[in-house]
Amino acid sequence: MAFYDVRFTVDEAGVLRYVAWGSESARKTYGLLFEAWIAQGRLVHKVFALPPGQEEGTFSWDEDSFSFQFLPAPGGARYLLLSRADERLFLFARALDHCNEGVQIYDKDAQAVFFNKASRKISRIPDGVQIEGRHLLDLYNLNEEISTTITTLRTQSPVINRVDRFHTSNGTTLATANTSFPIMKEGSLVGAVVFEQTEDLLKGNIQRMEATQRALREYAAQGTRISFSGYTFDNVIGQGQKLQDAVALAKRVASQDSSILLVGETGTGKEIFAQSIHRASPRSSKKFLAINCAAIPDTLIESLLFGTQKGSFTGSEDKPGYFEEANGGTLFLDELNSMSLTMQSKLLRVLQENTFRRVGGSKDLKLDVRIISSCNEDPFRSISENQFRRDLFYRLSTVMIELPPLREHLEDLELLTEYHLRSTAHQYVHSIARVDPRVYEILRAYHWPGNVRELFHVLDYAQNVSDSTVLYPEQLPSYLLRNQPSQSSASPQPISFSNTSLQALLDDYERDIIAQALEHCGYNISKTAHTLGILRQSLQYRIRKYGLVF
Repeated sequence: MAFYDVRFTVDEAGVLRYVAWGSESARKTYGLLFEAWIAQGRLVHKVFALPPGQEEGTFSWDEDSFSFQFLPAPGGARYLLLSRADERLFLFARALDHCNEGVQIYDKDAQAVFFNKASRKISRIPDGVQIEGRHLLDLYNLNEEISTTITTLRTQSPVINRVDRFHTSNGTTLATANTSFPIMKEGSLVGAVVFEQTEDLLKGNIQRMEATQRALREYAAQGTRISFSGYTFDNVIGQGQKLQDAVALAKRVASQDSSILLVGETGTGKEIFAQSIHRASPRSSKKFLAINCAAIPDTLIESLLFGTQKGSFTGSEDKPGYFEEANGGTLFLDELNSMSLTMQSKLLRVLQENTFRRVGGSKDLKLDVRIISSCNEDPFRSISENQFRRDLFYRLSTVMIELPPLREHLEDLELLTEYHLRSTAHQYVHSIARVDPRVYEILRAYHWPGNVRELFHVLDYAQNVSDSTVLYPEQLPSYLLRNQPSQSSASPQPISFSNTSLQALLDDYERDIIAQALEHCGYNISKTAHTLGILRQSLQYRIRKYGLVF
């Protein structure tokens, strides 16, 4: 084996002494672990389940497949060369496991190469039984003269929908409808693939096809109703008093031209309110533009707002900014408290003078835009912490509307759930028509740091994994189930080590810490990273790793 991903030096006692890397990918994946093994003097046969007595072969470890080979090394030691299997083969195999029908692959000599999960289930082959390399006639008691697979290999032609009756090695009699195709390479036969169907599988496929056909017809019939042209107050769902007070205030001031500051945590629906106010205002026929102040650096946000003048810097061109594009309409400055103080000063000057210039320009342009802004944390605290200019706050908060977090109007949880499931039903073959009462118990017990947005993400997840019209607890994301309050807070609950590992426990703990830190910092990535003492990129990696939604 000339190529290797990892090379261990193993002494005469079987102790791992050194490790060398043949690929950067392997070093990044296993570097810390393997080097720790070297430091601990671990025995090779204690860490890898190598076939006893073999100098080369294959083995599985850490959900990966490896080829291995022992070679002589200086001083009586040996090299252990490891090469990871081609991940594409693993991907192909797992992809075929998701097929509803049985799939079998044989080489040209009728030796089994691969059976997917459905095929193993049809033939009642346990997971631990290896089929690779076994001849078809060793696996099944059948007449080779009429065998679909052997006929295809003999004639090098497809056999379509032939019914085979055969006995498995444990004596079970089966009948399947099989279709087999020869696999050719450069004109020569290399094997065959067989697709199996049973009566039960066919019934299931027919039901799925009928459900899909109904869903497609309903989607086509409802197509004109699902077009989206912006939010209105009809999209604000909930009967809670705090939410209704916010809606009533927003409706009252929508017809005026005063600046509005929306205050609410991430995911409470600030943009829905902003668009609804715009569409209920005299400016509704003009543009509504939104810019996320937290997601765009200062150097870019200035040119986005003010526009650029050709020649002002290398590569610049005459390009209008949001102030010009939204002329006569509404500009929504989302998460304004995340904008730098320098940029806040420039914005304040524009609002005071009602004029602005493009970046690099010399001509004053008239400002005719209604400003709606938002803050995802207490603006008075931001002012005291010198993150929000006091004069800009007073300029933009002629009317301040506070949006309640979901945990403060949980009485709307069922209404929100039903609304979202109904409005997205057209996207799924098995639309959810009913929610198990236990689901609502779990949803009510959760603290919802991501608010309504997180709730909708949870429901989207459930619809993606559901194969029925009823939503059950097991279809919810695992973190909702893990984070349920314990029955007793007097003493910590014992940990069951039968279905977990140290790494899984540490991952759960780290996820909880990051989720709480994000909530504490108002879901400001930079602030959360600073609070935790880690790099912003490291925090973003962990957010993706643990599937945190906000």
